[in-house]
Amino acid sequence: MGQIKGQTGNPYGRPKGLQNKTTKETKEFIAMFMQKKFKRVEKEFDKLEGVDAVRIYFSLVKYIMPPLAPVKVEEDNEDDIIQKILDNQK
Repeated sequence: MGQIKGQTGNPYGRPKGLQNKTTKETKEFIAMFMQKKFKRVEKEFDKLEGVDAVRIYFSLVKYIMPPLAPVKVEEDNEDDIIQKILDNQK
């Protein structure tokens, strides 16, 4: 017979924020692989030109910089616009 909806066989479960073992091992493997292959990837990137280089560059930026939230501006007053921009950067 199955469990009652909303209940689990392990009421305490995995502690919040703790990755499962497979995820942790996979991330460690990928990080080690990336460190070992960094120089090679960098050399291959340097061979790229134009749009290809820009596309790869911007596809990687999202991993080190958080995306910016859009700012809705309704006021025509320049001081109000500047203040909103400054408030959103905090």
